[in-house]
Amino acid sequence: MWPNANLIRLLEIEHPIIQAPMAGSTNPELVASVSNAGALGSFGAAATPPDQLKKIIGAIRELTNQSFNINLFSANTENFDRHARPGPQLAERLQAYHNQYDLGKVPDPEPMFGPADSQLDVLCEEAVSVISFHFGVDKATVDRAHQSGAKILCTSTTVDEAKLLEQVGVDAIIAQGTEAGGHRGTFTVDYQHALIGTLALVPQVVDAVTVPVIAAGGIMDARGMVASLALGASAVQMGTAFLGCTETPITKTWLESLKSADADATTVTEAISGKPARGIRNRYIDEIESLDEPLLPYPAQYSISRNLRKAAAENDDPSFMSMWAGQGVGLFQEQPASDLVNQLVSDSERLIKQLAKAE
Repeated sequence: MWPNANLIRLLEIEHPIIQAPMAGSTNPELVASVSNAGALGSFGAAATPPDQLKKIIGAIRELTNQSFNINLFSANTENFDRHARPGPQLAERLQAYHNQYDLGKVPDPEPMFGPADSQLDVLCEEAVSVISFHFGVDKATVDRAHQSGAKILCTSTTVDEAKLLEQVGVDAIIAQGTEAGGHRGTFTVDYQHALIGTLALVPQVVDAVTVPVIAAGGIMDARGMVASLALGASAVQMGTAFLGCTETPITKTWLESLKSADADATTVTEAISGKPARGIRNRYIDEIESLDEPLLPYPAQYSISRNLRKAAAENDDPSFMSMWAGQGVGLFQEQPASDLVNQLVSDSERLIKQLAKAE
């Protein structure tokens, strides 16, 4: 039924659907449910220590014998300035938030992700079949992962980034449109120069490279999926749609915010982590963006709000949470992961037949 089966065969899946890794919002249950339904389940492992990562891979394999993907951030994103401290405005604002929750002193920044090399060691030792990267990847890393038998995916947000990824040997490229929720995968230019919509980005990437292209950004249902395939994509990657799955480990407050949000509720901001990411606008984003001083570099900016975000989640307060979401959030639904995959497949089949008849 699918017009291009190259990626399906490459990843050893039945349907051209990839559940986005979404670090911090995935677990073995979600990954396995998606993979068991014939799509590719993904676990976002950027913040998972190597010893814990090995256990998670084991837990996924207890629930499925199908292919699944583990995602890492590029090692260069771990560069961490231990001396970085917030400016006076940011320090004052954060302390006021901490006082509101009686959290004491704002903590100093600390590393949050990696170490990527040790994480990759685990993935290679465990012979994970699919490994994806965000914020770019170098040839040495791709070669190392290939030696373990893995297929490699990586995100691009521009045509030039896609060309670079093909040159270093990735097996498929995720073309991330500006509509996508979570962190932008941009790694060669300022993100303002890479805010290209999925509809415009995907066919240009398809024409520029020879490897399969995966469309990502704003895809919530079969209409977006079929449109992406018509643009030349070999598959779609969907994140926000899978946040509504019963297996997904997000807070009740985040879930309720997703249910009530629409397309104009989201924004791309550096206020939360120091890197551009799309999420639901809230008080924290508005007030941090209004400061007249530079933010801390990533991931220090993310790290200093860790206690505040935890307290906000525990108190069901969306004002200070990071609630990643794409612009398709207005189509958000709640259902088990297997039901979502099955619905995407059946609805896509129906749409493809309808379009064929219209000719």
